[in-house]
Amino acid sequence: MIFKINTSTSILLGCIIFLFSCGSAEKSQNLSSIGTTSKIGYSTKGKNNYFPAGESEIILDENGEEVSITDDDFEYFKKPSKDSTEMFRVLITGKKYILRQIRSSAHFKRKSDPGGDALIIEDIARYDGRINFLDDGMVVVNLNAKTGKIEKVNFGTRTTRIGDLSKIIQNDSTRWQLEHKTLEPTITKYTVIYYIQLQGNASKDEIKEQLKKEVRK
Repeated sequence: MIFKINTSTSILLGCIIFLFSCGSAEKSQNLSSIGTTSKIGYSTKGKNNYFPAGESEIILDENGEEVSITDDDFEYFKKPSKDSTEMFRVLITGKKYILRQIRSSAHFKRKSDPGGDALIIEDIARYDGRINFLDDGMVVVNLNAKTGKIEKVNFGTRTTRIGDLSKIIQNDSTRWQLEHKTLEPTITKYTVIYYIQLQGNASKDEIKEQLKKEVRK
């Protein structure tokens, strides 16, 4: 007998394989307050500020607005960046799309696109509600040297453990529009690090039962 496995089930299956091989999913950070208090103008008194690419870099969010990375932000946003091509870090959950541009905001930035962000959130939300699972991946983007438009998007040295999530981050980075400070772009290549947070409270036994039911469909 041949079973057909849909995309949602394949992501669930991948999560289960990872859960069982490691014993448990990676611990997830409380994401409810991330991105709500770090904008310039909000009080950061008593909080540490983080500059992943150095203190000379101005950090921008998904709306192209200047922000600070503080203790309230996602843990991986704070980590130092050793790769000079790494320009963006993105966290996507079933409820939020949070971006930090950590380098080269003096030369270019991503144009705000709330509608596109919302569609990517919907893509992730379809797989939410089952387990806590953090995945990550890297994409490398090449731009046209004359127009500054996106020409090519490739996966970097890190890909998501769940293949279907790789498709989502590739689609996301492809739809970006960029605003350059000069007629001919100064930046023609950059790297984006994505973090995908699935959230849920199902036990391993419950997940196994869900999987059995979906495979039978």
